Amino acid sequence: MSFFPQGAFYGIGLMSKSLEAFQYAENVTSDNIANVNTPGASQQQVVLTEAAPIVGSPGFPTNVGGTSGDGVVVAQVQRIHSDSYDALFRGASSSQNYFQTEQNTLNAVQSGLGEPNAGVSTAYNAFQSAINALAAQSTTGQSTALSANVLQSAQTLASTLGQAATTISDQESQVLAQGTTMVQTVNGILDRIASLNGQIRASTAAGDSPNTYADQRDQLIDQLSQYISTQTSVQADGSTLVSVNGQALVNDTVAYHLGTPVIGTATNGAPDFQVQFASSTSTSSSTAIPLGSGQLAALADLYNNKLTVYGRSLDQFASALSSQVNAITQAAYTPGGQTGSALFQPIVASLPITAANIKAGITAPSQLPTVLASTLAGNLVQPLNSSNNTVDSSAQLDGNASLANPPAGPLTGTLTVQAGGVTSTFNYSTAAGGNADSIDQFVTSFNAGQYGVSASYDPNSQQIVFTRDPTNGGTYSGGGSPDFTITDSNYNAATPNTSLLGALNAGGINGVDQNASNAFGASGEGAANALVGLFSADVGVPALATTSGAGVSAAAGVPVTVALPNTSFYSNDVSVGQVLTIDKQPGGVSPQENVTVTAVSYANGVESVTFTPANNHAANFSIASAATQTLGQFYGSLVTQVGLDAQTAQTGTTTQTSLANNINAVRQGISGINLDEQTQNLIEYQKAYTAAAQTINVMNQILQTTISSLGVGT
Repeated sequence: MSFFPQGAFYGIGLMSKSLEAFQYAENVTSDNIANVNTPGASQQQVVLTEAAPIVGSPGFPTNVGGTSGDGVVVAQVQRIHSDSYDALFRGASSSQNYFQTEQNTLNAVQSGLGEPNAGVSTAYNAFQSAINALAAQSTTGQSTALSANVLQSAQTLASTLGQAATTISDQESQVLAQGTTMVQTVNGILDRIASLNGQIRASTAAGDSPNTYADQRDQLIDQLSQYISTQTSVQADGSTLVSVNGQALVNDTVAYHLGTPVIGTATNGAPDFQVQFASSTSTSSSTAIPLGSGQLAALADLYNNKLTVYGRSLDQFASALSSQVNAITQAAYTPGGQTGSALFQPIVASLPITAANIKAGITAPSQLPTVLASTLAGNLVQPLNSSNNTVDSSAQLDGNASLANPPAGPLTGTLTVQAGGVTSTFNYSTAAGGNADSIDQFVTSFNAGQYGVSASYDPNSQQIVFTRDPTNGGTYSGGGSPDFTITDSNYNAATPNTSLLGALNAGGINGVDQNASNAFGASGEGAANALVGLFSADVGVPALATTSGAGVSAAAGVPVTVALPNTSFYSNDVSVGQVLTIDKQPGGVSPQENVTVTAVSYANGVESVTFTPANNHAANFSIASAATQTLGQFYGSLVTQVGLDAQTAQTGTTTQTSLANNINAVRQGISGINLDEQTQNLIEYQKAYTAAAQTINVMNQILQTTISSLGVGT
């Protein structure tokens, strides 16, 4: 006897399975169509499989070739998804959001700075124009209107610097506020991912397919990647480990919250925007989370590497501007003979000058220092020629009959120059080939010494002229006083031809303080001319001037580390690659040299710099920023950098947006829901369902006929 399923009841049961399977497939397809516009929804696909075949009972094999099928069943509901494209998309999306965030902020910075039409550059150019007009005025007297214009342009420049500083500080505040809001959003996302991990794990353990939960979790991870770089690893229990550069953010159902952004201290002492885990209480940059890319990472980069740098550059410009201009105005007299004062001063006197703390400290035009002490304006220096003779300034001084006091033979001696609180010496020799063998050679050699006083020869009056010159000597001119004194070690009023000053017929100034009472010309605009020269001169930025300290010397070719004073506002502004001038000497002679900073360290509020000199330097050698560029060039480089940063952000946004869109298009092509495809599937399942139902109907009719034929129920 053989066993094989027989009868209509078997067929009806088989078809009922088909109805159930096709109905399930229709429902899944309908769910796909319903979620065609749902963010993050993946296509779900019913996997149909043959039901287990009918087999004979023990002792009663089927004895039929093959096996008897038992219909169709739903094996699983499969989620069509590509984790690899998820990772690619999230990386591109993270970069896209990084550059977009930077672009938005940098565009705001550019707008706030107002360059190139209404910013610091315009105000600085206007200040230069006002100074140029003052310097070019008639020598018959000083114009009050022109002086007032200088003061007005100086105040406008100071105010514009303050506005620029406010732009930067406002953006820094915005960055910090945005970071706080973003962290709250990120923590909310982490909590939801952790919760979904638990639901997925439980569903997986029960044998279900948690596709909807997985879609929601992946959508949340997509959102998370907009803020920080994310990496994922699906665990065996179905949960996902979410991390940022190796540090866990979500592990199973545990979410590790981020802390509110704080401003800590970087290794170089600069302010440092940091995001740490909420459990951390440190403000050290070593505990900051490596954010990678995304909006939060962009905020950190904006604050640390752009806004802070821009603000520091503005402060450095304001510092160098005030330092250089004030050195001139403090070394000059007002038209009324009063000692000059600083043109640029701090708004808050107890704080150093910065872009936010600078003003024009002189308000009255009559108090603007424009006049430099010059022996040409006094009567202590006489024409150096003998009667009716014209002196050839290139001719040797010794025995020159055209001079009133020609040296009988070579003279050697010393001129001691006191200017700006600094005393310097000039050793002279009138011998052939000496540094003072002619008037021209003396002028050249003397000026090369950079004593804060310059020498010149006026052929009209045939006088040697000495003028207080704050631009000739830098820090060695002092800039703190407008007078000067020159003393000749050989001068003797009875025998003037035995000294250099006497030979130049300038013995009257020997040892006499040259000030407003004896060397002053109200019509002179020497300080204005000095300011004009300043605009084209290389200066040191920032205005850093210190020493190595009494116990620190330097040996040639040996790296030396010097701690900068923590009382200096710019002590933490020195960076690797910056050029410093050490052991500055009048005339720039050895051992003065420029060195490049090779390392910077910061500890306990003190910045230390390392460099390797080419010469030996005694202890307590001076350290200053090297004069490598003009003020205009320095500020221009800042504007250029802001523009380049903004352009980089714009280019990055365009590139990464295109990349993210392309990757997402491929990703959606794999996992996205296609209406045409789902409609076709729905029709296919509907036809199968209808066919199965029709089969049942036929079997039902057969059954009814059979029952009627047997007379059952009649």
